[in-house]
Formats: sequence, C-alpha cells, structure tokens
Amino acid sequence: MSDIHEARAVRYFADALFDRDTISPALENRLYPVAVFHAQQVCEKGAKGCLALESIVVARDHHASDLFTVHVIPASGELDNRFREFLPVMSRLESYYIPSRYGVDTAGRVHYLKYNPAKVTEMTKTALEFLELCFVFFETQTGRSLPRSREGLEEYFLKTYSPYIRGLE
Repeated sequence: MSDIHEARAVRYFADALFDRDTISPALENRLYPVAVFHAQQVCEKGAKGCLALESIVVARDHHASDLFTVHVIPASGELDNRFREFLPVMSRLESYYIPSRYGVDTAGRVHYLKYNPAKVTEMTKTALEFLELCFVFFETQTGRSLPRSREGLEEYFLKTYSPYIRGLE
C-alpha cells in the first residue's frame, strides 16, 4: 500500500469528522433531515476511506456500500462480520440521501419524509459506530494510529502526508 492511498483515506476520514460533528447540533435542534444527511455522509466518507486503502477512488458515487461490500469486507479479516452488521443501515441512509437533502430531485419528483426522532438518533449512532470501525480498519491495515478529533486528524494528515497534499489558498 502506498502513502498516497493512506493520504486519501485519511482525508476522507477528516471530511467524515466534519459531518460527524454536525450531527449532534442537528439532533438538538430537531433538524432531522440534516442529521440523516450527515449520517449518510459519515458512512459514505468512511467507506471511501477504506476503499482508498484498497486503491479504489470513488469520486461521485453516493452508493459506496456496493463497492465496499465487494472490495473492503473481503480484505477486512476479523472485522468482516462487524462490517456486515452495518450494511442495512448504510443502505437505508443511502436511500435517504436525496430526499433528506433535496425536496425535489433531478427527475422533478417531490419528496417528503416524516422523521421518527428515535430512529434518526439510532441511525446516526450507527453511522458513528461505522466510522469508528473504518478507523480501526485503517489502523489494522497500516499499523498507524489515527486521532479521532478533527483538529488532531488534520494535524496528523498535514504532518504525515504533506507530499501528497495540494494546498489551496
């Protein structure tokens, strides 16, 4: 595995932490569509981080769980069964991606979801557990420990992978 794959994975995880940190304020303010959207993003970016370690870059796919199932789970060893437990919630969150973010989709269909606060809270909790397992996958595959805070992970990312980072001002 090359450092560029690790750099991509860590960058995806850093993006996921921003989404993670958006969920709690959204729940507190009863912004359930926002919480669901960011929970889906946590799962997608966690999955993309794991896929990056397997040399797969997914740029525009909002259904990363299919690739995740084919490429990451077989490579996950002892984490296999734990990852499989998350697939139903990942799939459900993926199906909510468009209607939770956009009331009208690109085909012009109008969406309205009624959110059950307890179910939203449960799905968001599961998304956060999935992200943690993605971090464990990275650490198992690379032998490197990752910080779990946004600031800590950003500092680690910049220090460890600077040759691969394209800075923008």
